[in-house]
Amino acid sequence: MKSSGSTSEQSRIYNERIILHLVRQHPEISRVKIAEQTGLSAQTISVITSSLLERQLLQVDGKVKGRRGQPSIKLSINKKGAYGLGINVDRDHISAALLDFSGECVLLLERIVSFPTENLAKKIAQDLIEEVKTTLGEDWSKVQGIGLARPDYMDSWLETLVTDSDQRADLSNLKAALAYWQSDAFESWLTDLTGVPCFCENDAVAAATSELLLASVAPQRDFFYLFVSTACGGSFVANGECYFGAHGKAGSFGLIPTATGKHGKWILEALSLSSLRRFFADKQIQWPSTDDLWLEPQYTTLIEQWASEVAFEVTPALASVVALYDPEAILIGGRLPPLVLAALIICIENALTAHSMLPLPAIRIAQTGHTAGVLGAAVLPLYGTFAPQQNLLLLSSKSAVSVS
Repeated sequence: MKSSGSTSEQSRIYNERIILHLVRQHPEISRVKIAEQTGLSAQTISVITSSLLERQLLQVDGKVKGRRGQPSIKLSINKKGAYGLGINVDRDHISAALLDFSGECVLLLERIVSFPTENLAKKIAQDLIEEVKTTLGEDWSKVQGIGLARPDYMDSWLETLVTDSDQRADLSNLKAALAYWQSDAFESWLTDLTGVPCFCENDAVAAATSELLLASVAPQRDFFYLFVSTACGGSFVANGECYFGAHGKAGSFGLIPTATGKHGKWILEALSLSSLRRFFADKQIQWPSTDDLWLEPQYTTLIEQWASEVAFEVTPALASVVALYDPEAILIGGRLPPLVLAALIICIENALTAHSMLPLPAIRIAQTGHTAGVLGAAVLPLYGTFAPQQNLLLLSSKSAVSVS
């Protein structure tokens, strides 16, 4: 039997991250309030906050007035104390985001592509990173790492996900070129290019992580995140942390079969931008070129029809999520147009009500919305370096002590 525990160094790092997280949630908090919230001793808090101030991760925002004795200082996150850089490589775009330590987006860049090959992705990523470096100047040294968010299975389901006519004419060559994304070669290339560590997750996990750290309203601690882009995926959040399962595939919502197969055998095919584009093409309706065109009656009717049909396709799977996981909320983010997403949520709510006897969680649009993928990528290095994760307190199984 093996038992795992924590070292004093691990506990110090965890306590440091707890304090940073608390200050992030409550700007201008005092050390006295930190002690009340955490249960840590005044001496421990003084030592840790002094270290964080010295490293410029925290800043003093005045003193608390009206207290007896020596006034207590007010602490806030130093926005310029650290940065997170994110690259989101998706089937239809490559984007970059730079977040400061408060989580505010300093820079957001995007290039439209269609199923990027290795050379194209490297060229665009290099251009984007150079623009970030120019923006930061000497503060580039404060970048904690580069986060990479990308979909799994980039080279699969091309028959339904590819909508570009030229690419569809030669899917076999496209599939061969996209095999590059089966490896972690792009992660290694990013590390070599930037000189900082790379934190990689699939886009759904990255988007859920952005919700945990960037949401303006404190998120639930147990929710299911449904990320919809050219395809779709999911991520479970349990007790305030992403849950990955035994093989790292928990939340793979897109890999569940649809109810009838009308819009594709798998949910990732049916609940997707690709599905919506195919639906418009089948109806011989042009894809709206401007945001205001989505409001026209012909599009409203099509949106309602597509949302109703797709909701029916995914309802059995979502009912299983509710039954097995019992989330507080189902959050939907990604790149569906706002009107489409709103219609889809209404249809899902109606379908789930008719198919489940259990209390239904709130279904709503994720707070980080359209940019969830790239903001999630930029969050990854900040989250991995500074967020209070329970596994920080556990020794790895290799270092665990055997107990007879």
